[in-house]
Amino acid sequence: MKKVALFAGLAALASFPSVAQSPITFNARGLVVVSDADMSASALVDGKLLRDITSRDQLTTIKFPIERGSKGLGTALVSNSALASSKTLAVPANGGLAFVLESRIRPEDAVAEYKDASKEFPAGEKLFVVDITNLAAPKAKFGFPVGRKPTAIDVNKNELILSTTDTGKELVFIEAGPDGKPARFLNLPAAIDTANKIVDLSWHPSGDFIAFTLDNSNEVGLYKVIREAGKLKNVELVGKPIKVGTDPSFGRFSTDGKHYLVLDSKAALGKGAADGELLVVDFSMDGAVEHKVAGQVPAGTNTGAFAISPDGTLLVTVNAGKSSSPWTEAGAGTGASLTLYKLAATGVPTKVADYPFEGIFPQSVAFDKDGSNLAVAVYEYLEYGNGNGGVEFWSVAKGDAPTLKKQGAKISVGKGAHTLRVIP
Repeated sequence: MKKVALFAGLAALASFPSVAQSPITFNARGLVVVSDADMSASALVDGKLLRDITSRDQLTTIKFPIERGSKGLGTALVSNSALASSKTLAVPANGGLAFVLESRIRPEDAVAEYKDASKEFPAGEKLFVVDITNLAAPKAKFGFPVGRKPTAIDVNKNELILSTTDTGKELVFIEAGPDGKPARFLNLPAAIDTANKIVDLSWHPSGDFIAFTLDNSNEVGLYKVIREAGKLKNVELVGKPIKVGTDPSFGRFSTDGKHYLVLDSKAALGKGAADGELLVVDFSMDGAVEHKVAGQVPAGTNTGAFAISPDGTLLVTVNAGKSSSPWTEAGAGTGASLTLYKLAATGVPTKVADYPFEGIFPQSVAFDKDGSNLAVAVYEYLEYGNGNGGVEFWSVAKGDAPTLKKQGAKISVGKGAHTLRVIP
């Protein structure tokens, strides 16, 4: 009897896997996240910064597979701001370096409140370069001026395109050397009305075009990249910019480059009271005909960004809702969600479902390298004390009836986490 019991016990043990499955699955080498410590999310609504003046902006790197504790995570102090589009961070596909825009700078310690934080925060002017070769120990290398209040950055291989609010110097092109230093630095003519500013821009997958969003005229437009001996020399406006709603911002090309999708939040950052829209623009790449809006679908309230799956079939928006309301108001800290869409070959999304979750002012979302999982940046939580920001994870079920499922753990990062990028 004892022998039987012993063999039964061994058989039972053999049926269990030797290594327990991690509560976080994300198929990539790493993630890079930037956190703005200079204000609470509710400052977007009431102007009260409610900050810990001993805290500093930071960049966090995360190495996968993730382990318990702090092994594989690293931080570096890098000035950054959530008061721009979700394009203040750029990481080339091969990793190695991270480029961070200093759209706004830290207010003086005595400053506790602004009438309108988005308008009154002091302007920044620098681009910072961070060595992220070792994801457990990122190193801030240097920063240099690129223009007043830079608003967005995107990267194509080692080519950076930036937008600033400097009149006549709205576009900055940088060819980055292996160490991140500018091998070439060009101010390019934006060819736009001086009453406008570029608030968002995106490289086309080919590297031959750049799409941009204008604030006051609420338009998107297209530049053709002019090269000489393979080097970017200038940009040329293709056709006329086209109107896309009442407050457009974040945009991205579809995976195949045939369509441009852009968010219209219908309100200033964090202040939306109703749902926005997701619009599909078909650019005339040769300018032979006018650009056109090919479709539009409802989006969530205070949608900050979206991600398109690597195979181009799914799109997910991240919606803050009214979670950034002052904590004294009813419903504060709630309303955040993800919205899952199927993406047709026409570029027009079809909504599948909303997925509510806890967290304040989530503003960035990204698929992993095979589209099986999602990472979401959360600014803060409805928690008293010093508080943290976070990165949360969702599993993606693909197919004709796709779904999302929240994973069982999150990664705590600096309070004010607002933008993340994947290192495939």
